[in-house]
Amino acid sequence: MKSANIVIASEIKQKSVIDMGLTFTAMIRLFEKGTKPIIGKKLYEEFQKLKEIRTEEEFKRLHGNFCIWFTKNIKTAQKERDNRIIKESGYALYGHAAKLLDVVLKVYVYYSSLPDSETAVVILPFMNTAIDNPILNHLKIKFPDEIIQAKSVEQIDQKLYDKLQCLIKTEINNEFNNDIIPTQYDDIMWYRLNRDT
Repeated sequence: MKSANIVIASEIKQKSVIDMGLTFTAMIRLFEKGTKPIIGKKLYEEFQKLKEIRTEEEFKRLHGNFCIWFTKNIKTAQKERDNRIIKESGYALYGHAAKLLDVVLKVYVYYSSLPDSETAVVILPFMNTAIDNPILNHLKIKFPDEIIQAKSVEQIDQKLYDKLQCLIKTEINNEFNNDIIPTQYDDIMWYRLNRDT
């Protein structure tokens, strides 16, 4: 039986890693002030369910449910320039939710082996690539016959998100001989597409 102190330490560790993941996304500035703790709390609650996941379908359900919650509860920040409103606040979009979740999951499960190493081994093959604008543009070039009209993450809806994840799996098969998982593809492509050359 774990002592109360060990349980508290584990909870704080998980919340700290989620907070680091949220910072790592570089997306918090897109949302209304005060939403980071709300998002962090929801992620912590959802991540407690990871130990129960055994199938890709269960993972997709958790992923989709979080994204739907996000689009109904989190609002974007109002954008201003020269003391003028250039974009009103509105509910966050699916692309926002999916990217944020995929990045925080990567930090939590892939980088930190949370909630524990056994669960991480089960969950990792189900996880997705965090699609940012450079990866989106790369996929448009890599798959010119596919109709990808989105110009940014903000324009990615659930249907397009699923399509992009399928294209990523195709590229993993064709270019990486299926030797990597989508989170590793994410790291490799981020390095290739964002480094200064």
